[in-house]
Amino acid sequence: MLKYYIVTYGCQMNKSDSEKVAGILERLGYIPSQQVEDADLVLLNTCSVRERAEEKVFGKLGELKKIKKKNPKVLIGVFGCMAQRMKEELIERFPHVDFVLGSYKFIKLPEVLEKVEEGKKLVIVEEDPYPEDLDWKFVKRESKFQAWVPIIYGCNNFCTYCIVPYLRGKEKSRDPKDIIKEIEFLASQGVVEVTLLGQNVDSYGKDLGNIDLADLLIEIHKIEGIKRIRFLTSHPRDVSDKLINTVAQYPKICAHWHLPLQAGSDRILQKMGRGYSYKEYKALIDKIRSKIPKASFSTDIIVGFAGEIEEDFLATKKALEEIRFDTVNLAIYSPRPGTPAAKFEDPIPYEVKKKWFEELENLQRKIVYDKNLSMLGKEEIVLAEEVNPKNLEELSGRTENYRLVFFKGDKSLIGKFLKIKITEARLWSLKGEIVGEAEV
Repeated sequence: MLKYYIVTYGCQMNKSDSEKVAGILERLGYIPSQQVEDADLVLLNTCSVRERAEEKVFGKLGELKKIKKKNPKVLIGVFGCMAQRMKEELIERFPHVDFVLGSYKFIKLPEVLEKVEEGKKLVIVEEDPYPEDLDWKFVKRESKFQAWVPIIYGCNNFCTYCIVPYLRGKEKSRDPKDIIKEIEFLASQGVVEVTLLGQNVDSYGKDLGNIDLADLLIEIHKIEGIKRIRFLTSHPRDVSDKLINTVAQYPKICAHWHLPLQAGSDRILQKMGRGYSYKEYKALIDKIRSKIPKASFSTDIIVGFAGEIEEDFLATKKALEEIRFDTVNLAIYSPRPGTPAAKFEDPIPYEVKKKWFEELENLQRKIVYDKNLSMLGKEEIVLAEEVNPKNLEELSGRTENYRLVFFKGDKSLIGKFLKIKITEARLWSLKGEIVGEAEV
């Protein structure tokens, strides 16, 4: 039987897309390969958000050239955001690539593979991408009890640094009835936790006119068998009081918010086109915490944006000290071709930006460790997710507020909710012991 191997870069939306691709291939008779060297078809699902993400793809394509040389029959395809951006240039730079598909064009895989097997090289990319969704019953889910569920595609915000709206197109919400049917099906298959996905998940329903994210969450909350509901990514400008009150009121909805701040300086936020001030962002965090004291927050921070100076950096550092996020995804700014910010003057040397990055990283390490220390002795409900590959006697899982916990336990417990007493605080995780199974 023919074997496939998929390498996924980037966000959870890309992970969801890779599950769809796996479903398409298995309907065609392919089976997954455990090793890239043994595959008949290798696919790279790419990301263009940062330069570093694209460099990883270039590196992998270099490795695949050697594999192609040893086995000329292996097919190599590239899809996703980077493919959408580079188009024909990918095959020009890497002639061993057989086909390139844009952000949503993986749906064309069956016909593409037919033509490629005839010896043709193909590039199928829409300038104005739009999603053609796969029947969700055929998605090959990585987990039997957790599932990614995209609810909205694209983004309308056009932040000056971001390439996503140009590659993923304008916002397009899925039909709520279809989403509910999908999650009801997932629940019937044993899924207990769903994560709703979107580049801007809080915009869900704006193009439909008669529903919003809060309404959708309430409907999902009614589905028997679903025990936890998560959603990401949120735009601070679009978080409504109705959404906050819904999360506060309905216990299945996890009060973990991913709210990208990007910078603590109002001058930089304005240059980024974020549409809010730091004061407004901080007020939103305070409002959520006042209504949901257990709420946890993760964020994204861009270090050294074009034109950023020491004063701007210090404002971001102060923001981290004031808000005390549970998780911060830090990245040094890298200009993306085709975005307005790529034309901005950027006189600050990379060495300075790296110093700022390290300073913020060290600060956040202390904040996270202090937060983890505060968990000692507490009992948390954890969904057991997998065996710890570094210690086969341990399992790992996450609390409602998305903290990673390791604990001794048999693999038969995977997929179950457990009461875990926290016994040790580590820098990026917690350790605990099982108290018993939890009713959720």
